[in-house]
Amino acid sequence: MSKNKKERAQQQAKQNLISTITMATVILAAIGLGFFALFQPGSDGKNDSANQATVQKISYEGQPGTGNPNAPVKLMEFGDFKCPACKYFHDEIYPQLKKDYIDTGKVQMFFTNYQFIGEDSVTAGMAGEAVYHQNKDAFWKFYEAIYTHQGNEADVWATPEFLTELVKKNVPNIDINKLSQDLNNKTYEKAVLEDNQMARSLKIEGVPALFINGKNVGEISGYEELKKMIDEELKKK
Repeated sequence: MSKNKKERAQQQAKQNLISTITMATVILAAIGLGFFALFQPGSDGKNDSANQATVQKISYEGQPGTGNPNAPVKLMEFGDFKCPACKYFHDEIYPQLKKDYIDTGKVQMFFTNYQFIGEDSVTAGMAGEAVYHQNKDAFWKFYEAIYTHQGNEADVWATPEFLTELVKKNVPNIDINKLSQDLNNKTYEKAVLEDNQMARSLKIEGVPALFINGKNVGEISGYEELKKMIDEELKKK
């Protein structure tokens, strides 16, 4: 190959690489911006205003909660530990929500299982229940750890072995042997399935699904929109 041809070939390869990287960046940016809204109930882009306006009877009893028990705003998240959009909520929205509202005593946040994405979703939910029943405060360490180490949505990764090791490395003050027994014996399977039934009774079609003082938030584009809804609720108190 002549020098000129070689230089042209190298230049073309460089341009192709730049085009590929640019396209990948655009796709990832679109996913990041749209992920949360995409997986929300009513993911056809239409908010169900009637459903949002209705205050649902949500039971907080027996559900993991964090924050001031006397907070004027109760925020319930229905989630699946295998859900990529739930991970997006955890990574991009929850930290600021915690800083601005949970840690300041304005919001008490709860988590309820809606584990339906994969065959191992219920297993992941059972692990959360097992941790919660051993140490209520430790649940939120589990919540952070499982989303941080979330596997591929299409893969079966939330196995008893993986979950036990996850807790061992990331969640203190948990009896690992008891956790392993609870997972193998499916001790908390009924609790997870009952949570799922509550989610279905509320006509939740996707996760994460958020309720503020019993009202379905519906689709949101990001933290600022959620913040506005919380502030509006606080003004009523």
